[in-house]
Amino acid sequence: MGRRLTGRTQHLETRDDTEWPALPSHRRVSSTPVPRRKQLWNVAKTKRKSKPTKDTGILLENRFAPLLQDPDSPKERSSSSTGERYEAKSYTKRLQKELTTGPQTLIVGDGAVNKTKHFFSKNTKVLCFTNDMVSDISEKILEITAEHPTVKSLVIHTGALDVVQQQSEVLKRDFNLLNKVRCLNTEVFISGPLPTVRRGDERFSRLLMLNRWLKDTCAAQSVNFIDNFNIFWERRHLFEADGFCLNKSGVQLLSYNIFDFLRRSPAAPAKDKR
Repeated sequence: MGRRLTGRTQHLETRDDTEWPALPSHRRVSSTPVPRRKQLWNVAKTKRKSKPTKDTGILLENRFAPLLQDPDSPKERSSSSTGERYEAKSYTKRLQKELTTGPQTLIVGDGAVNKTKHFFSKNTKVLCFTNDMVSDISEKILEITAEHPTVKSLVIHTGALDVVQQQSEVLKRDFNLLNKVRCLNTEVFISGPLPTVRRGDERFSRLLMLNRWLKDTCAAQSVNFIDNFNIFWERRHLFEADGFCLNKSGVQLLSYNIFDFLRRSPAAPAKDKR
């Protein structure tokens, strides 16, 4: 029986003697679906300029390092010399300030002058040594004046406490204080003792003798003497109840008397006003 001719294309062909049908030339189609690969998208990223990273390292120091340094090292000597120059400069400035702003009048004495500072101006400085006798003041007077280079007038009030010792010759010898202060480049004033009220005749008599001796001795040595005895004699209302210490009115009168002598002295500073 002959083959039937149709219009369809015959795909099966025999290639060898076995007459097996030949496989089609196109790719075999699998019945199992192959999963589709996802298309990879590349996201365009903006390029950033790389900045150099900062050094954030922690600085470690040994706070005891200065103690380990050699004091003779150049760095140590440099800092030491710098500190010395700074101290010297500060001292010079301070000294210049003291030479221009210090007191012009200095009053040194026992408890009698303690409260007189309230009646003087800022140009006057009062140093009170309550329990000091003449010998004590004599030992320290040169040192005190050296600490006050601006002083032009020096007032010394002492001697009343020495009278209690009843040693007149010793007291006179202790007043070699006059020889010390004469060499100073200042105008020196010796403020005489104050009388007492109702403290016994002997003490009053010794104070009166001391006042007269000081007055004559100061005149002989060209030292100014401030006489306080007469203005307080028999002035009970100027003393406290003990008859020895001055009350406010008495202190004011003593301040005025000292100021009056300073004012009448030709070498006294003109600015020293109450």
